[in-house]
Amino acid sequence: MKPLMQTLGNDHFLPADDRLERGSLRETVLLILVDMVMLEAAFLTTYWFRFHSGIWLVPLGVPPLSMYLVASLVVLLVFFGIFYFSAMYTRRGVRSFEDDLVGLFKGVVLASLLVLASTFFLRTLTFSRSFFGLFFLSTFFFLTLGRVGARQLAKRWTRGGEGRIRTLLVGASPMRERLLRLTRELPGLAFEPVGWLRVDGGDEDGPLEAGVTLLDARGPRRAASAVPALPCLGGVEEVRSLVLEHRIDLVVLTVPFDRLPLISQVAAALANLKVDLQFIPDLPALHTSKMRLQEIGGIPFISIREGALSAVDRIVKRTFDLLASGLGLLFLAPALAAIALLVKLSSPGPVFYRQERVGQDGRQFSMVKFRSMRTDAEQASGPVWTTEDDPRVTGIGRILRRFSLDELPQLWNVLRGDMSLVGPRPERRVFVEQFTRQMPRYFERHRVKAGLTGWAQVNGLRGNTSIEDRTYYDLYYLENWSLGLDVKILLMTLHHVLRGENAY
Repeated sequence: MKPLMQTLGNDHFLPADDRLERGSLRETVLLILVDMVMLEAAFLTTYWFRFHSGIWLVPLGVPPLSMYLVASLVVLLVFFGIFYFSAMYTRRGVRSFEDDLVGLFKGVVLASLLVLASTFFLRTLTFSRSFFGLFFLSTFFFLTLGRVGARQLAKRWTRGGEGRIRTLLVGASPMRERLLRLTRELPGLAFEPVGWLRVDGGDEDGPLEAGVTLLDARGPRRAASAVPALPCLGGVEEVRSLVLEHRIDLVVLTVPFDRLPLISQVAAALANLKVDLQFIPDLPALHTSKMRLQEIGGIPFISIREGALSAVDRIVKRTFDLLASGLGLLFLAPALAAIALLVKLSSPGPVFYRQERVGQDGRQFSMVKFRSMRTDAEQASGPVWTTEDDPRVTGIGRILRRFSLDELPQLWNVLRGDMSLVGPRPERRVFVEQFTRQMPRYFERHRVKAGLTGWAQVNGLRGNTSIEDRTYYDLYYLENWSLGLDVKILLMTLHHVLRGENAY
């Protein structure tokens, strides 16, 4: 390979080009203005609905609008501060609509709590409880409506070529294919791949093999063979001249870890040019879904693998499990009693079926379910998975399995602390030992409590499906846990239960 530094030239500087800065500034201003207008609209709508619609009595008279307008300025300032520190005004292209919804919900909750707290200190800002409740609901609605409109307008700008980030890729690791796929799946993403550069002497220049499992923001996915080809513009030694020729804004290195010296070489070759340089680590090679950067005493630490949940994460998750499982058992008690009666009347044997499963850190626990099979189901076959149209399943059991109602008694396991509402589904020890031999990282899924439902299950991996794929999804869940992800999985579970995918 020709030394990269030989491509340097003292007279090669990119001319000043502020189109990206203009596009980013315009998009940020748009988001801020839309949010503020929608917040004010929500505030005024709530004022009219509460005091002039005639639905609520106003025994103390209608408060002056001027007082509420002054109060609304304080509310706007609080919301802007929350959204700013929550990074809600970063480039829209790198945020999905779901990210916006989650961010808006968190911001509205936190900002509303701050506004409510401020009323205890500033009596002039005191709102009635009904006004505050209406404002909370209307705010999320108006902000969501505004974001939809702003995203559509920004997307139109991007499709028109404004604010596009002309991107040059170096290398051909699986991460390059993922980035290319992402730019095609998210039309609003501002990246515009222009081409890629080969790295001589490395196997990474070959195409991504079909069927390779990748971990991305939605979990592992099979590599798609339909990703359109990106033109190869030359070798990495030509990076400087090609950046100048094609007016590149961003150079992205997608090379395996054994080619890391290229980072410093490419950086030197691009010296004095107005171009960003970024490196995407080869995460599939590490069997991980993300890397985290933190600074301790001025020293950057890149975390490749961490403990599944921090201490505060465990407290939050356990508190959520206790509240949700306790309320679930309370409200579902009549339904549980009815199911128990149906099971008892449908076939001889006990109502509940208990089975030893492997939970957190390899500890065994007794998992309880409504019995859905004959009592001698495994007497002849031994431990085997259930198959579709399994003759061992009873009539009522087939209905229970179709809607996952046989799993409801596991709320008791959650309440006891054996399980969590969300986590990797537990298996019997014989299967755990078998799968651990097949997949070296399989046992890592036991770093957290087993779940009533999980990230793999809501992505269609229930029953007799690929253990490899299920393991990758479980590992993704461990490395990306948040309370929001748990709530998302529970909501997705309701959808998938109604569809009955792989439920047998």
